[in-house]
Amino acid sequence: MMVTYRSRFLTRAEVWYDNEPDDTPSVDWILYFRRSHPIPGATTKLIYTYAIDLTKSHDQLLVNLNKDTAYKIRRARERDHILCKCCNPRDETVINQFEQMYNTFATVKGLAPLDRTRMESMAVAGVLDMSVAEDQQGNALVYHANYRDRHRATSMELPSLYRKLSDSAERNFIGRANRYLTWSDILRYQEQGLKCFDFGGWYQGNDPEMLKINDFKKGFGGQVVREYQCERILTMKGWAVLHAASLLKQAGLLSLRPKEQAVRTLPDLATGQVPVSTD
Repeated sequence: MMVTYRSRFLTRAEVWYDNEPDDTPSVDWILYFRRSHPIPGATTKLIYTYAIDLTKSHDQLLVNLNKDTAYKIRRARERDHILCKCCNPRDETVINQFEQMYNTFATVKGLAPLDRTRMESMAVAGVLDMSVAEDQQGNALVYHANYRDRHRATSMELPSLYRKLSDSAERNFIGRANRYLTWSDILRYQEQGLKCFDFGGWYQGNDPEMLKINDFKKGFGGQVVREYQCERILTMKGWAVLHAASLLKQAGLLSLRPKEQAVRTLPDLATGQVPVSTD
């Protein structure tokens, strides 16, 4: 399964897990995500993620939740009356609402705006899974956008307005909604026969904020998994454009989105996904 789309001057493709690319003559650049083994001849980067084994029973998954996470999921469901819904990623209204929240979230975090072309290409390919947690009035609190195939799902984006809120009660409310939506996604994937859910990365450094995000993930019970991210540039045009972009970036003349960086700075999804709250 391969997702193909235009990225400024190049036609880019993504291949996830251990799937293989389809027809590639029109592709300049392929990124391979979450490989169990390196791609021969490709530029490869070792990454880590945190994964949940969905072949376990519902009771086993429930037992693996830590006390704090289980409590916040129950409270979100029973006292906050949060409602978790699946969204149609090919519905323009859904994408518009998701993009609006994401871009607000990205501005606060100092991230690039949503790469909508990429998201829409995933939706067309049938590999984009979207869900939302709403309050009792139907207001969206947090969205989840995950990549999925028949066997596995991976967290990609989790925007909310959490970072804009100053009131701790409201921030905690959204934090509980995020946990409940994550749990809802996990159970839904299990019911649909998927074998694995991963959180999109596992931080290996010492930044206290990022370590709190690791704690958020550990609350669901799972294990750290080592995988590979690979890159192959297939055309001379691809080499020329990416090399030029790399030189401009080094000179401070160009600011690149993470997935538009050249081979020397292969994008790393292992530390790029930030849950809306770790409270």
